[in-house]
Parts: sequence; C-alpha cells; structure tokens
Amino acid sequence: QRTDRTGEDRDLIPQGNLVEHEILATYQAVITISRKRLCTQASRETRQAWQALLDSFREREPELYRVCVPDCVYRGWCYEFKSCGYHSTDDFRRKLADYKGEING
Repeated sequence: QRTDRTGEDRDLIPQGNLVEHEILATYQAVITISRKRLCTQASRETRQAWQALLDSFREREPELYRVCVPDCVYRGWCYEFKSCGYHSTDDFRRKLADYKGEING
C-alpha cells in the first residue's frame, strides 16, 4: 500500500485491504520462509496466505512443496518459548514421519 507505487495516499486506504504481491525467491528461501510462516505462532492470516502460495505450485514443484514444513517438523521438536503444543500431537508425528520419508517415501 505504498503511496509511491499505488498513487493513492496510504493513510486513506483501509489497512485491512487485500494487496497483490510478487515474489522471486530461491528454493532455499521458500523453504526457510515456510519454516516460520507455517508455524502456529504466526498469525492465522499469515499461515493461510503462505499456504495458498505453496498450494499454487504444489503440482509443478512437488519436491519443493513436500519440504515446506513448519520449524517444529523440520527440527523434530518445538523450540518456541511458548509452544503451541502441536509437537505433542499425533498429526505432528505423522507429518514428521512423512517429512523424514518414513511414509510414502
């Protein structure tokens, strides 16, 4: 919502308005961003937006899609100061096993 890019005064645009983004990133950058943006400590809107981006290339880049996981799955445990507890769930254990290639791999 930058005034210099939209030509509109950003103070007059509701901050909740949707904006269009373009992204140019390496595979490693997408993986690294996924580790933070898919974490349940990120806002629900952030997780949904990032998941939508990942879903957009799931069919074209299945290998990349498969390794885009939250940090707890990547590390095998949660290191957040105030954990959400996801790392203690059956869903986490399934996702971790899949990530490690123990399921379908």
